[in-house]
Amino acid sequence: MNAKPRPASASDALNWDDLRLFLPVARLGSLTEAARVLNVSISTVARRLSQLERTLGLSLFLRSQSGYALTADGQRLLEKAAAVEGAMMGVNRLADAEASAGRVRLALPEGLAMQILLPRLDAFRTAHPTIALDIVTGPFSLDLTRRESDIALRLIKPTDNDLVARRLGTMAHGIYAAADSKMGGSKTVSRLGWLPEMRRLPIAAATAAWIDQNGDKTGAEGEEIAFNNLTTLACAAAAGLGQALLPCVVGDAEPRLRRLAGPEGFFVQEVWLVFHRDLRRSPRLRPVVDFLAACLAEAADRLAGKAFKKFS
Repeated sequence: MNAKPRPASASDALNWDDLRLFLPVARLGSLTEAARVLNVSISTVARRLSQLERTLGLSLFLRSQSGYALTADGQRLLEKAAAVEGAMMGVNRLADAEASAGRVRLALPEGLAMQILLPRLDAFRTAHPTIALDIVTGPFSLDLTRRESDIALRLIKPTDNDLVARRLGTMAHGIYAAADSKMGGSKTVSRLGWLPEMRRLPIAAATAAWIDQNGDKTGAEGEEIAFNNLTTLACAAAAGLGQALLPCVVGDAEPRLRRLAGPEGFFVQEVWLVFHRDLRRSPRLRPVVDFLAACLAEAADRLAGKAFKKFS
């Protein structure tokens, strides 16, 4: 006589895909944002979350119009799920560390991408045809521990002990305006800044301080115009809309701009090359690391604002 099958327990039914779906909802507090990260529909996220709660017999979230907030059980599951995620990522990194060919995801600020990386990228591709680079630009740091990128150029030194950080140089800034503009006189000059939600960026905070405290040094008197990315900010200055605090490597490269002040006495940032400690001996990452270091070394004078004549 056959034995009666025992009921499935939560541990039998639960798998990594369930936890992988739970994590972005727990971290972001939003079904919409979680669905975007996971590249699935909102209804799929909602249905599978409800299924996960039924499987575990737990209420993981307090649902409201403002979003999803973790319950005490949800917070405990987040801690466990994050540990599982870290272990899974560690296994993937160990496998990747042995591969000499494949894709490498690189995250860096857009100014460094445009002026430092892209002009030399074709030479790298010729020298290393088996390595494909995925390039991600943006103002905020991606999580290297969670494999949002493999290598990053950052403007703030990381504090995570799992990350290797190598200082590659400094990036100076100055005040720029359209080359054909006539500053001063009776016409007011707009000061170009950053939207409030971007103020946690060091350059945005430095720009706000310049607007508040140093506007008289450049004759800027008008109202601030705010932006959310460096490229648009630089283009606005080049179009004659006002003065902007820009990295010298960006401002000096744009013939439609002239430098009014700096870099002495203005904002300076350090440039750090960062990757996960597990990948430090990866034969696939090593050429990318060496390439980035060479790019920054070659551009040291431009980064420091020394390769351009200051306009009066």
